[in-house]
Amino acid sequence: MTAHIRHSGRVIARREITPHMVRVTIGDIRIGDEAPTLGIRADEFFAISVPVPSGEPVHRYYTARAWRAEAGELDIDLMLHGEGPATEWAARAAIGDQVAFDQPRGHYAPPEDATWIALSGDATALPAIGRILEERTARAAPPIHVVISVEDPADRQELPLRAGDTLRWVDADQLVPETLALTETTLPGYLWFAGEASDMRRVRHHLRRELTWPTHRWMTMGYWRRDRERWLARYEAAGEAFHRRLADVYSSDEDDETQTDRAEELYAQQGLL
Repeated sequence: MTAHIRHSGRVIARREITPHMVRVTIGDIRIGDEAPTLGIRADEFFAISVPVPSGEPVHRYYTARAWRAEAGELDIDLMLHGEGPATEWAARAAIGDQVAFDQPRGHYAPPEDATWIALSGDATALPAIGRILEERTARAAPPIHVVISVEDPADRQELPLRAGDTLRWVDADQLVPETLALTETTLPGYLWFAGEASDMRRVRHHLRRELTWPTHRWMTMGYWRRDRERWLARYEAAGEAFHRRLADVYSSDEDDETQTDRAEELYAQQGLL
């Protein structure tokens, strides 16, 4: 996915949410040739270009935790985990830091006939899950069942639940089984999952191949990879023909899930799954 940085702003606030998550507020937002369409999807994300002490800014993808249109302010929750330029910036983000971001896009869209909604993921999914719960406005909205894994119990957050909602904090190895257990019903619903790429593939395979649910009843996203550096090295070394075929897949007119199926076939051929 190529980032087309269009908009810019500066850090106007920073505060710690939990020991491993900080909230950075971007203000003084200046739009490019197209106004940012923030507020369309509750799980919307974008590429952010963040400053690096030495070298060119880096692009990383983050969820818009909150968008206050009247104030022109954007909140982004950043995980403090592992290594890398974006994590390092999250730890030291300071008032006045200049950032830029591209056009937001998101996928959360439960069908109107859903009698239940499931939101599942690891700590990286918390910003989207929190916003989805906060922006739920319909009084007759179906109950939401939430399953989240965090490495440190101190990183658990208070989430706005309603009567009928459920919330389970689970260990990492239980995230996928607990997510799949939510699908053991004949009632029409909607499942949203985001987290590590291999976990995402297990959930996606169950929904698409085993249950054969129609794609409007689920959405899965891989936010990160456990073996990211090794995978990136192998990805970059895969060769021009592979990258050209992958680009052809994502530029086709096929729906997102068909594109993903075809892309995974190419990844598997290169040993990248």
